[in-house]
Amino acid sequence: MRSLRVPVASAALLLPLVLTACGAAQAVDRAERSASPTAVRTAAPVDRAELEARARAIETAIELIHVTGVPGFEPARQSVGVIGDDGFSSAYVNGGAVLWLTVDRGTLTEANCADVPLYGTGGGQVTCEREGGTWYRATASSHEYALPKDGYVVRLSASRDKVSRDVLRGAAEAAHLANDQELDAVLPPLRERGGVRPSERGDLLPGRDVPDNRPPAGAGG
Repeated sequence: MRSLRVPVASAALLLPLVLTACGAAQAVDRAERSASPTAVRTAAPVDRAELEARARAIETAIELIHVTGVPGFEPARQSVGVIGDDGFSSAYVNGGAVLWLTVDRGTLTEANCADVPLYGTGGGQVTCEREGGTWYRATASSHEYALPKDGYVVRLSASRDKVSRDVLRGAAEAAHLANDQELDAVLPPLRERGGVRPSERGDLLPGRDVPDNRPPAGAGG
């Protein structure tokens, strides 16, 4: 698997921001946060070209974007961003608990399972346990379910003291490629030019502690 574009330590620095923002994230107005991406929607068809532009604006390959459904957890739209060259990352929050869904190109096998760091951790011995078509991977403080696909890996990761293995397993079982309505719900909208430049992703929304990863309008070409 390709390494994260930013050092793993950067993801670790982001976690406290999201943790302190859990309460704020749940207070974000529903219009901006949108409904759960797994909910049935009856809205008019979404403009696919616009969705592709929004994915390009955060430098993510649209075909890698996945969503999940976790009872009690809400997607934090502001957390959506890129990992690796063109992977995808988003957070789901519930009180003080944060569950990360990440997708990146590469593979995960018995040969390299213990060598790939868990997302958002600074290291530590990784143990691997095969569970059906997935891997359950853990360190002393974190754990995740990893789902190897054709050329990429979907990972659901969280702190062991915040999210139980059963909840993590449920999130992994519910993870799937986003359809157009789910892409519309999860992808950051394009903003007015003059806002945050792509190189400055991770600034804070005014009055909130959740990083704002939305690109300026037109950034996707």
